[in-house]
Parts: sequence; structure tokens; C-alpha cells
Amino acid sequence: MRLLMLYGVNCTNKVWDYLKSYLSEYEIDYVEYPHEITQKAKEVTDISEWVYENYHHQYYEAIIGHSLGGIIALQLAVKYKMEFGKLIYLDTNLKPANEFYRNLMTPEHMDRFGESIITMFQEERRFYTPTLFEAIQNEYDYTNYLKEITQKVYAIYGDRNQSEYRDRVRDLNLSNEALEKIELKFINNACHMIMIENPKQLYETIEAILEDN
Repeated sequence: MRLLMLYGVNCTNKVWDYLKSYLSEYEIDYVEYPHEITQKAKEVTDISEWVYENYHHQYYEAIIGHSLGGIIALQLAVKYKMEFGKLIYLDTNLKPANEFYRNLMTPEHMDRFGESIITMFQEERRFYTPTLFEAIQNEYDYTNYLKEITQKVYAIYGDRNQSEYRDRVRDLNLSNEALEKIELKFINNACHMIMIENPKQLYETIEAILEDN
């Protein structure tokens, strides 16, 4: 079973390091966006087009995208008609979400991983244009892709250590129509950097999704 992994903005493939050992049974292509592409990209499609051109020849059982990577995965399916099995996005906001979702890691994980993650963000940020950041941080709405997608879509979010918080779905600010197109999953003891904070439960969740018919 082959998977395609897409990381988010300001990241590198190092974000998958803690998850890789759990996924050893799968064939995986870990995409790395060239800086010469991201430095010129003014919108997400500029990166999605490069991914499509380089990876559409291979069939994937699932595309897994973190943050920006989730939007790229949606565009691959709808805009570029790339054929693959399931789409799994990790802590991707298709519209600006409420405060509940605006944290990088739990305090515990910030103490443990924060320095290396922030350093990575700072080093990579210079390779992205302000225009691209505006397209994914201010007023945006990528939910229209859900209206056209034919693949089954799974959305996985960190529960921010508030598993009993009743408004966590509402705080995504998605319409009922959008919510009907996705299957929501939540990972314990994690925020935005799920694959680093709780790779074991994330793996178990992905494995169950891949086995789901």
C-alpha cells in the first residue's frame, strides 16, 4: 500500500520523523516542495501543480496532508483530477477556525519540541511569499472543493487536551454541507503538530482509516 505525504507551510520532512517508524509497513513518498517553487508561489495551486506534475503517475491508496498539505491534497483531487484512494488531512482549516484550534502544541510538547520546531519554522519561512501566507491565513474558504471531491475525506485534529469540549466541531466554522463530506477524528494530547505530539495514536487512526472500506 502506497501513501503520499504532504507537509505544511514552514515545514520540512523532519515533521514526519516521529511517525515514520510506525508507518514502516507502507510504501511512502514524502514530498518535499522545492524552494524555487515556494519562493514564487502566490497561491496554493502553484505548489499543488508542481506536486501533481511530479507524482500523478503513481497511484496512492491515500494522500495524507498536514495543514497546507491538506489543501494541496484537495486541489490534487478536484482541480487536477489526480486519481488516488482516500484523502486524510491533519489539522487543516478549510476556513479560519476559532481560537480553540489556534495553538501549535500543548505546553508539555512545547517544552520538549518547541525549540526545534520554531527554529525550523523560522528557517523555512523565508522561502514562502507573503501572498501565499495571505491565501491561507486571512479570509479564505476552501470548502468548495468538498462539493466536487469523489474520494472519501477524513479530517484528523488534535483535541487540545479538551476531549469533552462540546464546541470543537462548531469551532471549525464549517457548514453542515461541508461536515457531511468529511469524517472527523480527534487525537488525544495533541494540537496542530499531531504527528510529533502523538504519533502512535495518529498511526492507529490512519491504519484504521486505510482498512476502512
